[in-house]
Amino acid sequence: MRQTEIEQVKKFQFFNQENIQDQRANGDPTAPTLNDIGISDGCGIGTKLFLSSQSKNLIYVYEANSIQGFFQPHNDSFRVMKCTKESRDGKLVTFGIDSENNQKSSFVKFWDPNTTDYQNMKPIKVILVNKVGQPLQNFNCFCIAKDLSAMAFGLQDGQILIFKAKSQNLMTMDFKDQVIQTDQEPIKSVHLSRHDQNLNLFCTTDSNIICFQNMQNRKKFSIPAGALFDLTAKGTLIGCPKDDTSTIVEYSDTKKEASWNVDGDKIEIRFFKQNYLIMLISPRQDKEQVDQSVQLTIFDLLNNYIAYYKKFEKIQRFIPVGDYLYVITQNNRGEKNLIRLTEKENTHKIEIFFKNNYFDVMYRFASNQSSDKTLLAEISRLHGDHLYDQHDFQGAIKQYINTAGILEPSYVIGKFLDVSHVDFLIQYLAALHHEKQADKNHTALLLNCYVKQKQITKLEEFLKESSFDSDLFDIDTAIKECRQLGHIDLALRLAKSRQKNEAYLSILIETNKDQNNKEQNRQDCKSALMYIKDEIQLDEKAQYLKEFGQQLMKAEPELCLEIIQNLVLLISMVQNLKKRVDTQKGIESISILTPEELKVWRYFNLQDEEIKKVFSITFGKPDEFLHLFVVNDEYLESYLKFLIENCKTLPNEKAIFHRYFEYHLEKYQLYYKDESKIGIRDTQLQSKEQGIMKLLENQENEKKYDKNHLLVLFKMYNFVPGIIFLLKKLQMREELLNFYISLRENDQIINLCSEYGREETNLWIQALKYFAKPENGAENYIEKVLVLVSSLENLSPLLILNILSKNRNVNFKLVKNYFTNKISKDKKQIDDCQKVVKEKMKKAAELRAEYKKLKTQAKVFQSTKCNCCDAILSLPSYHFLCGHSYHEHCIHTERACLLCPQDSQMFFKRKQEFIEASKETKPFKEKLYAAADKFDVICEYLGQGIISNQKAD
Repeated sequence: MRQTEIEQVKKFQFFNQENIQDQRANGDPTAPTLNDIGISDGCGIGTKLFLSSQSKNLIYVYEANSIQGFFQPHNDSFRVMKCTKESRDGKLVTFGIDSENNQKSSFVKFWDPNTTDYQNMKPIKVILVNKVGQPLQNFNCFCIAKDLSAMAFGLQDGQILIFKAKSQNLMTMDFKDQVIQTDQEPIKSVHLSRHDQNLNLFCTTDSNIICFQNMQNRKKFSIPAGALFDLTAKGTLIGCPKDDTSTIVEYSDTKKEASWNVDGDKIEIRFFKQNYLIMLISPRQDKEQVDQSVQLTIFDLLNNYIAYYKKFEKIQRFIPVGDYLYVITQNNRGEKNLIRLTEKENTHKIEIFFKNNYFDVMYRFASNQSSDKTLLAEISRLHGDHLYDQHDFQGAIKQYINTAGILEPSYVIGKFLDVSHVDFLIQYLAALHHEKQADKNHTALLLNCYVKQKQITKLEEFLKESSFDSDLFDIDTAIKECRQLGHIDLALRLAKSRQKNEAYLSILIETNKDQNNKEQNRQDCKSALMYIKDEIQLDEKAQYLKEFGQQLMKAEPELCLEIIQNLVLLISMVQNLKKRVDTQKGIESISILTPEELKVWRYFNLQDEEIKKVFSITFGKPDEFLHLFVVNDEYLESYLKFLIENCKTLPNEKAIFHRYFEYHLEKYQLYYKDESKIGIRDTQLQSKEQGIMKLLENQENEKKYDKNHLLVLFKMYNFVPGIIFLLKKLQMREELLNFYISLRENDQIINLCSEYGREETNLWIQALKYFAKPENGAENYIEKVLVLVSSLENLSPLLILNILSKNRNVNFKLVKNYFTNKISKDKKQIDDCQKVVKEKMKKAAELRAEYKKLKTQAKVFQSTKCNCCDAILSLPSYHFLCGHSYHEHCIHTERACLLCPQDSQMFFKRKQEFIEASKETKPFKEKLYAAADKFDVICEYLGQGIISNQKAD
């Protein structure tokens, strides 16, 4: 226990006491017992106790409740006995004087403790101390290192004699001796402690404690103290100063480590196991009553409590051996008893702690035992509950803090939700965040508590100390709570420090949006725009512009438009770079940029090295920003005009042009006051109309827009010139006719049908139907239409008559001339056709007769001369149906008449053409579609035998 914690020392009985029944060995009545020997010192190895008697110059071996034997270590006098280790591999070491040949010499002897032949005990190693015949007369104390690497003698004159093995240990190798001179005071105790590969030497006098590093004549420290000391398990020195025997002090090899206070004067101190200090204490004497008893106290240095205490009439010796502590006591009658103390189980200790509500001791004990965190947390919970029941809320919250990460936080939070306990709740929540065990609800509650207690300074300190570390607390919840509680500056700092861009922009833009302070809102939006421009990553700028752009455009349109335009230029720049540079290799530096591109790059304060990753960024498209101008469309024209004029390689260019047309159409529609005045155009309307038509008629723009899309737009906004232009461009003549009909543009209907009616006769039919309807009041155009269609051969007069018959207001005299002329023309055509038919029939009859004659009658060839050489014909000769004859040698290999080959060649050529034409249907279809009278085309092909049932190849 440290001096500042004296009052808190607890006393327990954590050792079982067992009285060992002293017996005579093997039932031999002559065998000695403890009462038969005068014990001067003792130590133990394994299960054996070695008890020395300087008066008898013997060492007794005690085992199995009896003295098993004894031996004489030195034949002259025996001074001291040590055990190097308490385990079975330890060695028994003695120092004394032996007499040989009437010469006395000092020796250190090493004994095997496992030997059972005590009558014939022989040392396994003997070391001469000083010279032969010159025993060490001024000896005062002795120690030996546990690893047998060195031993030391403290002398009366203040000298220390050291024996150090040159290698390994004193048992097997050579050694060297040396002398260290301290003060002139007698050396009371010496101790060898190994630390940091060095074997340090502690020595004590009545007034000082001295430490020598590696047993050299070099002091590590010298502290006034002296008296009772022993080495701990970790190699530090512990004991009582001479002037204050109630104080326990611990020293390392360099400084004072700690101190404790235990009442009573210390008689003897020994260290036991890993953490126990055994003390024989003489009680403070009262003036009226003298207490001759002595108290044995076992103090737990690690856990700061007394583990065992008991008064005895007299303790002759206590001997720590392994896990046992042997105590030899003596009563007033001089009878000796051997007591063995054994430490109790840890579970028993914890049970005692719990029953007595010693939770602090229990926690320290469990922690030093390396217990599971769950057990430690449960101890802290029980301790906290105990203190809470006693209304010690400050102490309770300290214990609950120890449960962070194990105990469900709601268990603790529920206990401190009362307003009077908010300060304690803050402590717990802050600890949760420090241990990184908090969630967003805990963060929200902590921030709320800070604000309710008006501890804004602590709130800011908490956030600063955590360096706005989002792993320590839920940063999103922190921002939300600060914003809701009105601490806008703190919320902004939080969002900016952790690059919560969306939250930062949202706070800036929306905080003063609904207030009347328009100037402040404008400044906030300007700050937001500059944040987007300078702080946000390149690949995220477009995202936040699209998200907050409408509000920014409404408050600060000029700067917003400027940033959007430069971002579009950056998009266009990347598109150009992809054409100029190998996208697989990327760009190494900005030196490749043109001055215009570099200007755009610098506008956004981009670092030079960022140019390397531009190809990996997926940029937005310029048309994705169009919706931002809904709240301020007066800047839309500027943006669209900028895109069309400054960006030549726009992605999704058609969408831009479509929106540009739509913008102008919206403005165009505004000039109409109401629907009844559609068609009445003033000067402004005509100017706007001309602007749209100029943009539409520009051939350079024709590939930049979709005609069908624009046609729909023009119809939506009833832009007549554009509709007519696109219908003509798309050759949608029938739809154009219907549009003229809807406008009652009779002259335009006539002109359209006149231009295209010969190819598309359906136009005339639709027009005639329109003119024929009484409600349209256009009967005066019927006569004109009939005149124009009278030349169309494929337009049936009966169809025309059927259309006109449905209008009873149509006078017969309007159609008389058309039908009269049509009948006359048809009659003349019939007469001409009949004449042709007769001629063809006559010719066909002649050809049939000739063909029949060739097949049924022999043809007489009367030519006597060759039509080639004009010589008399001689066999062999060739005669042709045309009447010409030739010598065989004159006609060579030809098989056609030499005088009329063109007719035959033409015949065979036409035949081949007919064969080829019968296989190819495309010319037939084209001629059929182009002909006014399709029946004539079909008859022609049938008559020429081109169309036939031929099998596929």
